Amino acid sequence: MIYIIGPPALLMLFFYHIYYLYYGNIIEPEVIIDPIVEYINKNKEAFIKTYENDKNMSENIEPIFYNKKDYTAFMKTDHNEIETAWKTRILYENTPKGSIVMFYDAYKQAFTYYTDQSSMPITILNAVAMKYVMRFFCRDFYYDEQTLKVKKEVTEKEEEKEDEKEEEEFIHNTYISPLIKIHNENEETDEKKKLKNLLDTAPFARLKSNKTVSKENSTKVKTKKVVKDVNVNKFVSLGKMYNFHILQKKISRANPNTNTKYDDMFSTSKAHIISTKMSYKDFKRSKQD
Repeated sequence: MIYIIGPPALLMLFFYHIYYLYYGNIIEPEVIIDPIVEYINKNKEAFIKTYENDKNMSENIEPIFYNKKDYTAFMKTDHNEIETAWKTRILYENTPKGSIVMFYDAYKQAFTYYTDQSSMPITILNAVAMKYVMRFFCRDFYYDEQTLKVKKEVTEKEEEKEDEKEEEEFIHNTYISPLIKIHNENEETDEKKKLKNLLDTAPFARLKSNKTVSKENSTKVKTKKVVKDVNVNKFVSLGKMYNFHILQKKISRANPNTNTKYDDMFSTSKAHIISTKMSYKDFKRSKQD
């Protein structure tokens, strides 16, 4: 049987052929994701999720960190066990900007790191610090509050206001580390308190205010905003990767009664006796032996 195709059908086939010819083989461009952004977002998402569970993510932090007075007194001791313990909790991480070795310095309250890169972006360092505090359950060591904030939803009325900076708010269930308030508070000493009381009670002259201030200056004073301090993490670079030593050498304190020059030159027990400080009587006895 022979089918006769009418003009409308032929016209439809023609347009279909044209459409397939030009648009049928179009390949959608592949979306290229920046590896740095992908790395940061991955660590940030995992870090934010730690606030959703009931697990104590700071269980490895010693209670002394939450008492500034005891912490300051304890950190004055050389080679204390807390400082040594945190230096052994090491994170080896491969980032899009290169490899990095990081541990927490309990004395400096900073994340210290080794890397062969001449410079490491702060965003990458924060991402590595997130992974560090998750790995070693010390989330309160993480101070950067911008990680926990998002842009606040603005209403139509607020959008109409000019020269308004976009406000930010904390992500649900997140909060800044309590260690920030404990260690950043300025304690007033007795001398400062006395000086403050003296200044409050001192008879100062009250100067008359200048009423001839222009309107422009007055409006400038009113619109002036106070910039708030933002809490951030502290990072300390310790140099290249070859400076990092896994096995730390024990520091031996020299005996003040020992002459180290003679000890290096002689290895016999008698030479060791001679090299030490002794009285003339003891020296004669050693000669007789």
